[in-house]
Amino acid sequence: MALRTDIPTLVANLSPLFALARKGIAEVVISGVSYYKAEGQKRILGSDPAVMLIARSLLKPWQFLAADVAGSEPFWALGLASHSGQPHHMEQLQLLGAVAGAGENEIVCPRCFPLDAGINSMMRNAKMQPSRLHHPCSGKHLTALAACRHFGYPLERYWETDHPLQKRFANLIGQLVGERPVWMTDSCGLPTLAISAKAHLNLWERLLLSEDPHYQHLKNLWLHNIRLVGGYGRLESELMEATGGKVLAKEGADGLLVVAAFPTASEAAAVCLIKLASGYSATYLALALWGVLKRTPELGSSMQLVADYLSSRLETWVPGDQELILPPFAPPSAEVAQ
Repeated sequence: MALRTDIPTLVANLSPLFALARKGIAEVVISGVSYYKAEGQKRILGSDPAVMLIARSLLKPWQFLAADVAGSEPFWALGLASHSGQPHHMEQLQLLGAVAGAGENEIVCPRCFPLDAGINSMMRNAKMQPSRLHHPCSGKHLTALAACRHFGYPLERYWETDHPLQKRFANLIGQLVGERPVWMTDSCGLPTLAISAKAHLNLWERLLLSEDPHYQHLKNLWLHNIRLVGGYGRLESELMEATGGKVLAKEGADGLLVVAAFPTASEAAAVCLIKLASGYSATYLALALWGVLKRTPELGSSMQLVADYLSSRLETWVPGDQELILPPFAPPSAEVAQ
């Protein structure tokens, strides 16, 4: 399989995921790439699986595994989080920082206002300054520093690719992906990578199926702290709570979403991956996910729960004076064409 790294190839594989229209005339068309894979099936539904996608926050489970966190306290779940900067996040960040022996002055992620729109607005109106702890990846950075203390690694320049912790992470990824990643720096300052969509899907399938104690610990921590890993009002947390923890859901910057359904006694694991060409929007991700699941044959019960939850929220996301239309889109009628 040849890896697609050029922009023209990526653009050529973009397809409309849904449209918002009036009387069949589109006002908004959201495009991207989407994939659906069920365990044991070689076929991947959707776009070209060789398209390269930058992982961003979808990589956090494997950065967490490289840190080899053994604790079960809730604050460790922030190592998996793209948190919203809500009060419960900030409280647990203080506890995590105490264990890591680090805080605002030791982590390198940029200062930024919280993802939570209400807290963001309040801070700006009150002329409050943002901090590095408000960054959605600050928990990952504190977890990295806690790991450095645990392993006896230097705390300085923990973000560099030649640091022992990052080498440990790169070695883990190298054993799992089955292809050569393209390494780069994420906006939070830590390494990230680009791999094919097929490799992304395989990573998440492995996470679902693994009985390795480290993987099991990660999944238990995540499932018991859904609102720490995401937040209130966050799509990823809503999906996990709506299904009773039958799926893992993770948002990533610039329009990434993975929903991964655990296997049951009668059903295989399944993974859905979406990348919006237009960048991040929780509403558009939700509508794109609903559209992908609606068009996927033979959904398992857990993914059907996701689809049902999204269906129940459509009135919230789709303006009442617009229509939500899914592909395949019909060609214009002769009357309109004239």
